[in-house]
Amino acid sequence: MVVDSKLGFFILVDAGDNDVHKIREELLKIDEIKLVHCLIGPTDLICYGEADNIDAMREVITQKASELIEAKFNPISHTQTCLSLQCHGQQLTAEKHGHPTKTAAWIFADINIASALDISERLLSKNPEIICAHTVLGAQDTIFYVEADSLQRLMAVVDDGVRILRGIGNEGKSVKALSRTDTRLVLMP
Repeated sequence: MVVDSKLGFFILVDAGDNDVHKIREELLKIDEIKLVHCLIGPTDLICYGEADNIDAMREVITQKASELIEAKFNPISHTQTCLSLQCHGQQLTAEKHGHPTKTAAWIFADINIASALDISERLLSKNPEIICAHTVLGAQDTIFYVEADSLQRLMAVVDDGVRILRGIGNEGKSVKALSRTDTRLVLMP
């Protein structure tokens, strides 16, 4: 299933020496931001938001989020924005995904073959733990959100599903479908 009702976007935040939980609380005050997860990894937070149009998204990124962060916290080390071009699977909502009750992770991946749609659909159909796959415009090609009953099951999805998936490359040969995968665990009290 493809979800395309609003313009989705991600903001990745390197919090520097700030309290990530306080930043999370402040970012959730912005209406367009649907969820914020604290991560273990090179970025400290991932925000998912939806805007009615590009101007509304621009306002969130350049004004609402940046002014809020700059006014209340020490300098943030870095932020990165990714535009969601298409979402496959479930739509992310604050009610259902805002505070995971299972072991959760975000997987960032680059695609090694031509058909991102095929890869996302294949992974979603074989791994019910993968909640959604966003094809993005940004540093990565795809962002997956995964919730599993245990860390062992989460690692099985990553190792036996995501990392070994094969596809047909541009020379007609079987190749690893995803390259440069980066799994970031959600760490929230």
